[in-house]
Amino acid sequence: MKTCIKKIRVKALMLFMVSTILVSLISCHGDGFDPDLEVETVVSPFSGNDAVSVDKHGNIYVSEFGQFVGSNGNGTRLFKISKNGDVTELASDLTGPLGNAVDAQGNLYVVNGSGDGAGDILKITPDGTQTTVAIIEGFPSGLTLDHDNNLYVSNFATPTVHKITPEGEVTVYASDPKLAGGVGVDFDRKGNLIVGNFATADIISIDQEGNVSLITTIPDVVVNGFGIGYITVVGNSVFATGIGVNKIFKVSMDGTTEEFAGTGDPAQTDGLLEEASFNGPNGISSDPYNKAIYISEFGGTGGVRKIKLY
Repeated sequence: MKTCIKKIRVKALMLFMVSTILVSLISCHGDGFDPDLEVETVVSPFSGNDAVSVDKHGNIYVSEFGQFVGSNGNGTRLFKISKNGDVTELASDLTGPLGNAVDAQGNLYVVNGSGDGAGDILKITPDGTQTTVAIIEGFPSGLTLDHDNNLYVSNFATPTVHKITPEGEVTVYASDPKLAGGVGVDFDRKGNLIVGNFATADIISIDQEGNVSLITTIPDVVVNGFGIGYITVVGNSVFATGIGVNKIFKVSMDGTTEEFAGTGDPAQTDGLLEEASFNGPNGISSDPYNKAIYISEFGGTGGVRKIKLY
């Protein structure tokens, strides 16, 4: 009996020591990110310059919005980048595709043709079949999914976020003046929906009852109406692309904001976070399985960049 008690005490002490080390690491570096992280280029040149999503296998999906021609983008394609860096076209007959999201079954959802007062939410199955899930008024922009495969759609033109069930039922999930201009959208750990406002650089939280609150406004980031491209949530932090200032920002849930990566120069330069450069960083998504962030670029020759978070 004494031997068993000693073993239990030793195991408990070891667990305590490991827990103490982990807590120390997290407290020193926020979410525990290594200060010597680096930016690397996955593919360049590249036409995919808008929303980014990652599936459970590590494949990356990127929308080609293109450049504005009238009220729509002139891009037509949706790309898939494999873990090995091979690029294929999943769709080539779209109209300025924007936000995208992929479910656990490999179905891809994308916002299409929003510039004419409404946009289609398309579903593309793994065999390439396209169906329209819903039509959203305004300028629907960003997409995300919850664990039940409900879709949530931000809107650049109207102060709303819509919810679409797997059965195609469309409801207004939240409505608030702060939501007009919303593009990037993702869930945090507590089930709050986080929205990044492209026009104002606001980071907004919507709780599960639909209550809207402002987390913070990223300062000095809006240039000629270009503020935050998209956002992604990793741990307790929101990562946002400063498309007009060529930087990536990290925002904690208490509103603390810091420049995470990028010199501000409009260039495509790899290296340490503070030394690397982005050219119009726009789409952003995280890969929780491989602990990485992927970023598309709106400027220059385009590209997809990667930051490993370990």
